[in-house]
Amino acid sequence: MQKAIRATAILLVVGLLFALIIYNSMNPPKPETKVWEKGMTLGDANSAEHVFYDYTDIMCPYCDKFAIAMDKHLDDFKKEYVEDKKVFYELRLTNLLAGFHPNEEGLVANSTNSALAGYCASDQGNFWGWYGWILDKMNEDFFSKGIGDSATAKQKIPKLEVKYFTGVGEEVSGINEARLTECVEKKETASKLSQNTQKSAKIISGGLPYYVFNSYVAPGFDGNWEVDHDWENARVMFDAGIASKKK
Repeated sequence: MQKAIRATAILLVVGLLFALIIYNSMNPPKPETKVWEKGMTLGDANSAEHVFYDYTDIMCPYCDKFAIAMDKHLDDFKKEYVEDKKVFYELRLTNLLAGFHPNEEGLVANSTNSALAGYCASDQGNFWGWYGWILDKMNEDFFSKGIGDSATAKQKIPKLEVKYFTGVGEEVSGINEARLTECVEKKETASKLSQNTQKSAKIISGGLPYYVFNSYVAPGFDGNWEVDHDWENARVMFDAGIASKKK
């Protein structure tokens, strides 16, 4: 009798766990609606009809493919989606890859330093200018050459100096390189990045990139994207997000 009761109890526990897994997969955690970093947003969070969140890591080549499409068509995105208070878009920058691959010294350092530089650029009021600059630089130096362009790339991106992410010179208006470099070393910047990355880790499932457009969640990446059609594919995602809003 005791064996039967124990077996029944085990089955109940397993059943509850299985049900919880199914429930969580069908009802992913909802993103925090409070703005994380004002400088990494487009639109008005208080008045926009639709909300888009983009969780990313600059060292993620799949994330950057989408990001480059966004950067090259930023004016189009603003005109088509942000104007008339239609969409609020927030890029939530993390160093999640440092946690995903803790034994890869180069990736840990690059993921962390690139994100820190991004937060510091935001503090100076021109995150989007810096972001376009670093995306182009990463693509030209590495991804376009097949270096670090996927998780299974034969050649990985080496550990880069902090200056790689802060050495804007006069290429990005409104950014002071010395202040940018100094800011990257501050404990306050590291703390902000750590807090936001931890919050991201509670939301994300399925790897990076991870997009939440209203009720539409798009984890991972469609490797069939082609360079000439990246913006078209991005628009499909935006439109799916808009259509997903529950009435």
